[in-house]
Amino acid sequence: MLGGQVGDDPSQARDHGAQKDATMTTLSIRRTHRTSRIGAALSVGALIWLVGAAAAFGGNNGALKIHELGTPDGTANNDPKVCTFNVEAFNLDSGQSGYLVFSVQGGDAPQGIDAGPFSFGPADASGYYASEYFSLAAGHYKATLYGKADQTDVKAKSKVFKVTCEGPIPG
Repeated sequence: MLGGQVGDDPSQARDHGAQKDATMTTLSIRRTHRTSRIGAALSVGALIWLVGAAAAFGGNNGALKIHELGTPDGTANNDPKVCTFNVEAFNLDSGQSGYLVFSVQGGDAPQGIDAGPFSFGPADASGYYASEYFSLAAGHYKATLYGKADQTDVKAKSKVFKVTCEGPIPG
């Protein structure tokens, strides 16, 4: 078998077939990686669009903070145990307004009393607003801000805290 061709020797045909299979597998892997990159790029694009759409339509942005009387305005930390307090909002939509409701939380003593609704807003251009000061009965509460993007009765934010007054209530 001098000068034979690839198809003449069965072992050479097997080797040639193995090379062909390896090439197809490599192409398949490359195609899979390319598809994965395209899918990832589309996912990132969709996420960016959704975030932009939420901002344009008044998304669920911002935070509520409970502040003890005497805390400087604009303080970003939260006071979970207060006596006389106000509610400050940060990073709301500019002009966002609504109302606050204080609901009793938990079953332990002392048991508070539900309160509200109280007018809240509008937020300034940077999304900040500070409420009036409140003095509620001792107990656990959840402050809930309702009102976002022209949807008055839709919950926007909430914060759980405890009212505990030691000594006389500050005037």
